[in-house]
Amino acid sequence: MILHTNKGARVKRTRWSVLALVITLLTSVVFPSSSVLAATGPVSLSRPTDIEFYTAADGETEMLIADSGNNRVIRATPEGEVLSTIEVNNVTAVTMGNDGLIYAAESGAAAKVHIFNQNGTVNGQPIDVMRKFSLYPHPDEDKQPYIRNLIRYKQGDYERLYVFFNVYREMNNAPARYGTLANFALGHEGWGGLSGAFSEYSGATQGTGDQVWYTNGQGVMIYPFASIQNSTDKLGDLSRDSVNKRLYVVSENHIMQTGYEGFVYPNTPVLSTWVSGNEAYPIDLSNQIAFEPKGELYMADTARDRIVVFSADGTSARILGLSQENTPQPAAGAFSKMVKQGLPVTFTSADFETNYADPEERPMTDIRITSLPDSGILQLNGVDVVKNQVIPVAELNTLAFIPASAFTGIKTTFGWQAKNGAVFSDSVDVTIMLRIKGDATGDGLLTPADALLVNKYIKGLIPFTPEQIEALDMNDDGVLDAEDSALIMGVYLGINL
Repeated sequence: MILHTNKGARVKRTRWSVLALVITLLTSVVFPSSSVLAATGPVSLSRPTDIEFYTAADGETEMLIADSGNNRVIRATPEGEVLSTIEVNNVTAVTMGNDGLIYAAESGAAAKVHIFNQNGTVNGQPIDVMRKFSLYPHPDEDKQPYIRNLIRYKQGDYERLYVFFNVYREMNNAPARYGTLANFALGHEGWGGLSGAFSEYSGATQGTGDQVWYTNGQGVMIYPFASIQNSTDKLGDLSRDSVNKRLYVVSENHIMQTGYEGFVYPNTPVLSTWVSGNEAYPIDLSNQIAFEPKGELYMADTARDRIVVFSADGTSARILGLSQENTPQPAAGAFSKMVKQGLPVTFTSADFETNYADPEERPMTDIRITSLPDSGILQLNGVDVVKNQVIPVAELNTLAFIPASAFTGIKTTFGWQAKNGAVFSDSVDVTIMLRIKGDATGDGLLTPADALLVNKYIKGLIPFTPEQIEALDMNDDGVLDAEDSALIMGVYLGINL
């Protein structure tokens, strides 16, 4: 996720690579005026599974959408203006912590919870749901663990995360999906959970105070007020209207509602039908809902790739149209770095910025690592980089490549994309070359061609950079001379000089 910056910001011009220069020349001809570039285009959804509203730092209401089929979290206004996106594989549930951190659940055989800062950068390592809750992948792809809800809030001195997930297993000779509502204190290894008659479609939401409300086979648990006994209807996701003290619950082709305050035992709230599905807007038991503070109810219609918005009184419905500003894609250029055997390679922001071009002259704000080297590791400030990690430009000076202890290959690569504050470029490679002492041609071998180049340098026919001189100085005496040429030939001929 990225927060938009002013377009007037400009990058200090540096020497462009050949690729970037070509792109710069082309942009003067191809790209239209900035007024045309400001046009917006529709954004399509694919299997949206979760919606959550929150209050942004400026006091405005925003929402997060788990756009599962497109492997992304969408940040948007309630009116449908897409502000930014963040890539998460098979994302099925999202939430925003009260400290502004974004939690996005990845379901499947490698179920985990990713944590992001508000600008879309990674905030620490993902939470391994499989390990924490002792889950195991299922042989069938459609029976893998599935995370339906995430709830994050402060309880006492601890920040806690509730994870409502279901797994496929056999109980009493009845194979089916069963739900578990588990919670743990963030930053701690321990965890606690609530067991019960949770179905595949049961849901959980933030209640009042530090309570979590949920549905199960007996009804709705809305502690500390009451439990709504309802074993006749199948119940799914739920959402709370904290202003009018009302609760909405998904049922089979219905959304039900009730008030939740002012009840004294033995009197308890009663669910009644608020809106029924119809041919245009059917309601599936698996659909997730979220109450928007202005009074409308949003439903993720997963099977039909859309979000349905019900009016405050439930008498009308519409499909939410999503749109986003069409920002031209920037370009990134491939480049290479040289590594001495066994020594790390450090990067700077200039390594990437000099291989970046943008048709609107927007500054590069982030890069994304799209693939990792097949030998050695990338680290950011001493922490291993993960695939698809987004790194702000300001942190690139702490990026380093650490060669393997036995780095025998002559080169390795990793992929990167550049972001202009709105969209990413296509992916290109950074090539890391192993510097072999005496290799002047860069082919990874010592041959007579290398000795010939050294002789040409000695005769003043060709120049060498200080780095090339260091690489060819076979005896490390600080001088490139005939002795170095002879040492290169000795290695080629297998003579121990």
